[in-house]
Amino acid sequence: MASEHRISSDGIAEPIENEDLAYISTSEQFPSDTSLKQLRRDQTDVFFSRSEENRYTPRSILIDLEPSVIGKAMSAMPMFNSRNVHLSENGAGAANNWQRGHAYASQHEEELMNLIDRELDKCDNLSTFQLFHSVAGGTGSGVGSYLLELLDDRYGSKKLITTYSIFPSNEKTSDVVVQPYNTVLTLRRLIDHSNATFVFDNDSLNRLESTLLNSSSSFAHGAFTGENKLISYIACGVSNPLRFPSYTYSSYESILATLVPTPDLKFLSSAIAPYSNIPGCAPKGNYVSLNENDIVLELLNEKYKMNQVHELPKYITMLDYIIGDRISQSELRKGLIRAQQRTTFVPWTSSVINVVNGKRPYGEPKRGLSGFQISNNTSIQHMFHKIVRQYELLAKRAAYINFYTETNDPAERAQVLDTFNDCKELILSVIDEYRSCTSLSYLDDEQLDDQMIM
Repeated sequence: MASEHRISSDGIAEPIENEDLAYISTSEQFPSDTSLKQLRRDQTDVFFSRSEENRYTPRSILIDLEPSVIGKAMSAMPMFNSRNVHLSENGAGAANNWQRGHAYASQHEEELMNLIDRELDKCDNLSTFQLFHSVAGGTGSGVGSYLLELLDDRYGSKKLITTYSIFPSNEKTSDVVVQPYNTVLTLRRLIDHSNATFVFDNDSLNRLESTLLNSSSSFAHGAFTGENKLISYIACGVSNPLRFPSYTYSSYESILATLVPTPDLKFLSSAIAPYSNIPGCAPKGNYVSLNENDIVLELLNEKYKMNQVHELPKYITMLDYIIGDRISQSELRKGLIRAQQRTTFVPWTSSVINVVNGKRPYGEPKRGLSGFQISNNTSIQHMFHKIVRQYELLAKRAAYINFYTETNDPAERAQVLDTFNDCKELILSVIDEYRSCTSLSYLDDEQLDDQMIM
């Protein structure tokens, strides 16, 4: 995000040039005027605060229970505020255990909330909390779950809570034996406490890195660099119309209102068009310039999705971002017409592909167009099915339950299993929700449920 605003790693803004604000003339009476070329047209204050010394600091808080990752981030990006970092005193981590992460956050609730409140005091108009975390380890799942509970309790009725959640590989075995337990425990908190969750799974991220990116540059900077850049590209891109203001989708409220029709259908999928300009990553193969029509159609290709799709999904909502300086509306309309003909929407929603005409960030090379898609579709239920199946393989034998108990008391073990099963039932209810939303009577069923509650 800093590179999109031409802000260096130490927080100093680099010079920019706005060709669209320069007036070039050959007339002596009205000479050229380039005095406005250095004027910024971006809204850096959305994600950065600026000091009196004209240095930018991210509006972010870094939390981890072991120091290596945050240490690398602080070293590479000294612009981060060191006061907004929380590390455990012993640096031992959460041992890939949700229970340990959750218990640690509970014990350090006051410290964590002080960090959050201090950063909130700098905001003039707080709109949304964003949580970036994994759901299968210890810190991302356990501490992340506790933070979701805290934020929802204190701000949930007034502010949006969104998450960018990385789900584990479902096709391969994991080094974390209790991964299914961690995942179902975290997924319950996402269901209960988030307004929208952007879903990424490791299998798809690995595949996309090899498909879209020149991996040699990623490997040079360490493991998971390419995958992290794909996630950050989506996270930054979603806020493009907020940071580079346009006439539509100028708030998170308007974006999420387009994507999330009901509180139960809030798990969002992403896709990236090939040859998009991802900062710090070279595209794989020779560069090909895609036009608006090409990008809209490529975004329907399942191999560019960031969560695995095993059968043709039905779409509830769809929002395409086309990023560039001069967007051809005729090519865009052509692509949208073709895409609507090839896309199956659920019967109770309008078969409309919404579009954001995003502006090119300062740090993006002036070549071609970029694009990505955020959608709400039924492919999510298949990933959740795999999560439940992996959980049941462990739970039916009560394997590794002792990782989540303080003693070997059978009553305590039974209580833990009951908690796990409650999480599983809630996940199954979301699966049922995505299955039933394909019915024409879905909204009628919702109204009937509301009447029965009343």
